[in-house]
Amino acid sequence: MNGHIRRSATVALALAAAAFVIAPPQAHGFAEDICYSQGGAPPDNCAPLPPPCPVDDPNGPLCGLEAFVRYGYTLRQPLGGRSLVHADSSYIIARTVGFSERDAYWIAAYDEATDLGTFAPRDVNGQPVADAATLTTKDIGGLVRTHFATGGFLFHFLPTMPGPLAPGPSGLRPDVDDPAHEVMLTHVRRWAMAGPGSSAPLCTGGFTNRSSNGDYATGAACYDDPQPAQINGVYSVETPVAIPFTNTTGEQVISGDVRSSQFDSWIGDESWNARIGIYLHALGDRISHHVCTDAGTITPPAPDRQEFRIDLNKPTCDQGPHAVRHEYETGVDFAGLDPEDQTTEAALSMVYDELVEFARARGTLDARATTPTTKSALLGDGLLPALEVRNPVERMAAVTDVGCRFGVPAFPGSPACRG
Repeated sequence: MNGHIRRSATVALALAAAAFVIAPPQAHGFAEDICYSQGGAPPDNCAPLPPPCPVDDPNGPLCGLEAFVRYGYTLRQPLGGRSLVHADSSYIIARTVGFSERDAYWIAAYDEATDLGTFAPRDVNGQPVADAATLTTKDIGGLVRTHFATGGFLFHFLPTMPGPLAPGPSGLRPDVDDPAHEVMLTHVRRWAMAGPGSSAPLCTGGFTNRSSNGDYATGAACYDDPQPAQINGVYSVETPVAIPFTNTTGEQVISGDVRSSQFDSWIGDESWNARIGIYLHALGDRISHHVCTDAGTITPPAPDRQEFRIDLNKPTCDQGPHAVRHEYETGVDFAGLDPEDQTTEAALSMVYDELVEFARARGTLDARATTPTTKSALLGDGLLPALEVRNPVERMAAVTDVGCRFGVPAFPGSPACRG
């Protein structure tokens, strides 16, 4: 009987996921944990882990099916939501390490907009904040996770390129200085660190002409050697069922006809903050999706084959476990998760370290941020236990309170500091 249930759930998930992936929604996505309610009601958890589902078995088919269906519902909520990891936590960390309140906000806003296309803050009851018009990002819809045709999908699922000596590093702590393996991650980081007006390109898939070191991530121009190449990939629905996607190497689509060489003029004054936010999102998603993307591979062009091949048709990329693992990221006891699923702690740790490096490059670093005690107090004693709170309103308030203890005003739309 249990085998029959498992097979039925797997088949149902495959069919539901296939319908979703083939015709993905165009605005929202998987990472939001706070979903706004209509009529001024308090927000809901976007997709809380169902109480019967354990925190140490992301592969259970019934929990996977329920999680996937719940996320499908979430994606279609008219007011959308936001991620307390991508938005609020990034804002608090950025301010703590030395960025101004304004810069910290825009870094976090573009971190969130990488999922949503645009971001405008709403209050706890789902209403736009009073100055929402001045706090709304420019559209960067070309980077959205469900946009396969623009290459946006690859800012969220970042496969590794196996090298001659090793398979790529674990995505729980990806090596941001290893372009031979971490192609997309190191490519976006280089572009973000270079800042406005630089010659560093932002390319579809992260693929450049080979650099002097032999990698495809840090070359001087987007891949066109001897001509642009196809990027042909497959992404698992329920293994072996997969959805194919195809792109062409070249400048990344930012929005409509706007390409990456126009990014700074398109974004305006907040361009450098936007670059950092986009990179932080790619970093966070590399970690969030690491059990999938660690198994995924990139095959570069060969003399007889002018294409990059991306293989994400792996069991660890299946949509059921994918959805369940997003439910592990907030509102659960992180200590009960298997080590490979403790992605929230891993992501916030690396976001902190990287924001220190960006603050240093910008000349705004607060020296106190470089001490282990500051990082431990902000993350281990602050944001991580706050993000474990299951009730969404209380979780928002707990995250805000952490920032308040460090002198960081509430993120726009969040509850005011308590006490």
